[in-house]
Amino acid sequence: MIQVFLLEEVTSGGVGYTGYRMPFANLYDMLAASARRFPDKTALIDAEREIAFSALQEEVDALSAYLAGALGIGTGSRVGLMMVNSIEFAAAFYAVVKLGATVVSVNTKLSADEVCYILRDSQAGCLITDRRWQEKAAGAGVERVLVTEELAAAMAAGRQMAPVPSATDDSLPAEIMYTSGTTGRPKGAVMTHFNLMQGLYAYAVDNRMDDTESTVLAVPAFHITGLNCVLTLFIFLGGLVVMSPFFDAVDVLDKMTQYKVTHFHAVATVFILLESAMLPRHDLSSLRTALCGGGFISRETVERFCRKAPNCAFHPVYGMTETSGAGTYFPVHCLASPIENSCGRATANCAIRVVDPEGREVPPQVSGEICFKGPFIIREYLHGRGQENITDGWLHSGDIGCFDGEGYLYIKDRIKDMINRGGEKVFSLPVEDAIMAYQGVKQAAVFAVDDPLYGEVPGAVVIPAAGAVVDLEGLRAFLRQHLAHYKVPVYIELRQEMPVTANEKVQKFQLRQEFNQRYAHR
Repeated sequence: MIQVFLLEEVTSGGVGYTGYRMPFANLYDMLAASARRFPDKTALIDAEREIAFSALQEEVDALSAYLAGALGIGTGSRVGLMMVNSIEFAAAFYAVVKLGATVVSVNTKLSADEVCYILRDSQAGCLITDRRWQEKAAGAGVERVLVTEELAAAMAAGRQMAPVPSATDDSLPAEIMYTSGTTGRPKGAVMTHFNLMQGLYAYAVDNRMDDTESTVLAVPAFHITGLNCVLTLFIFLGGLVVMSPFFDAVDVLDKMTQYKVTHFHAVATVFILLESAMLPRHDLSSLRTALCGGGFISRETVERFCRKAPNCAFHPVYGMTETSGAGTYFPVHCLASPIENSCGRATANCAIRVVDPEGREVPPQVSGEICFKGPFIIREYLHGRGQENITDGWLHSGDIGCFDGEGYLYIKDRIKDMINRGGEKVFSLPVEDAIMAYQGVKQAAVFAVDDPLYGEVPGAVVIPAAGAVVDLEGLRAFLRQHLAHYKVPVYIELRQEMPVTANEKVQKFQLRQEFNQRYAHR
């Protein structure tokens, strides 16, 4: 059974919240509690080995002693982690946060310039990285670099050093994660231990999870979904995490089949790729729960996936880096509900409101900007860059949405993805949903294209399903029957793949730039 913590008034850093009262001062304490409860149970499996909870804690303790004793890492230090999903990543993460230091997550797919920007901007004094990416950070001026191939020796040395106590202040920053920057430099979202623990526990409660759960970590742990919605959550639960260093649909399906996983959390693109890659040898009958966040997923995609995972309840969710990954949860299997295209209701420890451009709350059925408030919401951005997004404790998400009369939230679009066609507002998600309803379409992305007359018009990229042929004129005729004329994309291209981030989110800004180069002058 899950450890039950009461929802009541709690404080962190002198600020009061309605949240869960947990007996942990930091994330390391959650690992230590699981090691006491399940010392010999396998916690993590990666491409090289597997490790039990007690052994994982021992490696974390040894590495933290080395970081403190040999490198001087402690409260206030910032340590970059540029690593793929692995046991070493988990050991390094928990070793750093045990000391009261802060992890700075660095995406391994970034360019050298982007890596150096994050390390310099965060003022990281130490970097732990795989050797293959070490050169990317060469220009950042990081004082101490520890490559993963040296971690075993570092742990051996740490075992000979004095053990270090874990930090006892849950308001200390545990993680700085940089949010995607499409028009400017990325911003560093500063998450405390308290934020992250409140976020992961919200998922455990709403999904009624316990130590019998198992999963495949198929999204990067240097993003919030992989880190706090999977890795730290399962470490707290005492469940099993099978780690994929790089996403490969067939490999993930093989792992899900081999380990009979019960739970899976990813973004829409991952579910699309998994469904289309399934082979006769793959068996997802053990899958009890699937969660999808990070963007809209069509009902057709959910239906196709669940036909191949027949015992799975599918739950759309909604959160952000700045909300420690949490926010809303669809309370039942979405295909069994008459409510369609909602990302669910706010979790018990979160308040959500929808506001107009003047910041006034709007009634149900009226669209506005979605705002969050609660214990898992960040209080600050690094250097204050982006702090204008937080007003009186309310985080302005940049997403447009509305509530229905029953408290279900519907995301309409990103504010920057909304298309303004001569004053007519076109939300991209409903247009994508209409395209997905056309026979043979596997995935669609809709975005603004500059236009000399209307300012912006819709453009779209469509990926056909395997073996399918999509007739563009037939698709346009179909859309004219189901959408207002101004919502039908003016420019549509068929492609085999989309440009995506490391977390498999479609990079619409890149598609917009490409279409503007080809079509905006027309």
